[in-house]
Amino acid sequence: MFPFHFQNFVGNLDIQYPNYEGIPNDSPVFIFYKENSDLSKHEILRRFYKILQLNNISYLRPAKNLTGEWIFNLQEFRHKFDCLKDVEYLQGSISIEPEYFRKVNDNESDEENLTEETSIKISVYKEDLELLKNNQLVISDELSLSLKRFRKDYPVTEKCGFLMMKFEDSKIQKEIIDVLKSHLLENGITLLRADDKWYADDLFENIKTYMQGCLFGIALFDRINTEEFNPNVSLEIGYMMALNKPVLLLKDKTLKSLQTDLVGKLYHQFDFQYPEKTIPIVLDKWILDKEI
Repeated sequence: MFPFHFQNFVGNLDIQYPNYEGIPNDSPVFIFYKENSDLSKHEILRRFYKILQLNNISYLRPAKNLTGEWIFNLQEFRHKFDCLKDVEYLQGSISIEPEYFRKVNDNESDEENLTEETSIKISVYKEDLELLKNNQLVISDELSLSLKRFRKDYPVTEKCGFLMMKFEDSKIQKEIIDVLKSHLLENGITLLRADDKWYADDLFENIKTYMQGCLFGIALFDRINTEEFNPNVSLEIGYMMALNKPVLLLKDKTLKSLQTDLVGKLYHQFDFQYPEKTIPIVLDKWILDKEI
């Protein structure tokens, strides 16, 4: 990896960075800044930005406010350091949110060893840049921050699927979900629902974050309590398809048909009375066919 330690000496900036060879060109880049004080996120970022300005560094700056996203000009940054001259993925500019860390020893009886430390970290991964590049037409400004939060939990290298369904949480429905999640996990895949964690305050923005961040989708159609279709599921399927992401249409075999907007789409059937026997067979074949 390429670690850069920004150190402040009375307003003068000293940047310690790799001066050795042999670092793979696709390695991530990390920028660290630390102060031996107990500071708020706003205060340490204010100090960090001040020394950047004092040293005429323009490749890193706040987008709107200090504690939100920052604009990182990767190309300008790359040309400042010889160790990055061959790192071709550092191109253009991105918006990124600095990570904040606070370490304080509150043990009053140990005043001699009292430690106070606050630091920030900015991380750039090749995989994340490729994701943003591939989806730059569909990632809105509102999604940029929530997707970064999602990526902290589920990096690009981790396979994730998004489950689309009407939420009834009946006993049978929970059994179906458990079968889906456990069998996919055996294949190294995590299946997520939009209510697992809130990455955005707005309901649909949160759902879009999951759809944007996941590799594929699974749409579950059942008639456990009712045969009525949920229009939200159709909307989510359409959104995933617009992203060119594969979607498994998993239909309870007792349903006569799917809603009209999905007529003609290839679907796979399961028996809701025997999910542990019928669902894994469908999943294994679909995953193999889609090379997930």
